[in-house]
Order: sequence, then structure tokens, then C-alpha cells
Amino acid sequence: MLRDDRLNRILDGEEPLENLPEYILKEYRMYKAAISLYKIRCEYIPSDRLMKKILKARKRSRLVLSAILAGAIFSVLLLSFVLDIFPTPSSHEVVQSQKPSVNEVIDYIRTVEVVNDGW
Repeated sequence: MLRDDRLNRILDGEEPLENLPEYILKEYRMYKAAISLYKIRCEYIPSDRLMKKILKARKRSRLVLSAILAGAIFSVLLLSFVLDIFPTPSSHEVVQSQKPSVNEVIDYIRTVEVVNDGW
């Protein structure tokens, strides 16, 4: 394998290609071929027809995923409504808000009882 510093010297032209051993020349050629393939791949621009096909497929998959997500949310909400998973405010809070008026009524009834006993 070529080391990075030697490869850089070869690519920069500091080391001539004529004096290199055959195995280094072979690795150098493989590296140049890989770089040229990578360059071609990076510069590739798909045709308009292929781009439209890809975008259409992505749009279709988004619609399917959004429909599945909406269905899942609806199912969870329906299931939670049917099974009463989420707690609802209990009637105990209503009783607590009525407690002072109930106490007043009880006090009034006791007062009436006391007055009736005294008469």
C-alpha cells in the first residue's frame, strides 16, 4: 500500500514515475482509476425523466406514509376513547367545589333545629 505522503509526492510530481517499482506503479494506476470513477460519479446529473420518476416515487411514498400515520393516530385516539385510557376529571372535584355550599345548608339546618328546640 502506498503511504499518504509518498502518494502525495507522486501526485505532485516530486517523484518521477519512471523510477518507481512496478507494484507502486500498479497501486498508483489503481488509485488514479478510482479517483476518475469517483469524479465521474460526483459529476453525474440524472436526466429530467429520471428526476421526475424519482420525485414522483418520493411524493407517492410520502402520501402513503402520511395516510398510515393519520390512520395510526386515529386508531390510538379511538382506542383511548373506547378503553378510557386517558383519565378524565372526576366528579370529586365538583363535590369539592360544592362543599362550602353544602356546609352552609347543613349549618342552616342545624340552626333551624336549635331554634325549633327552643320554641
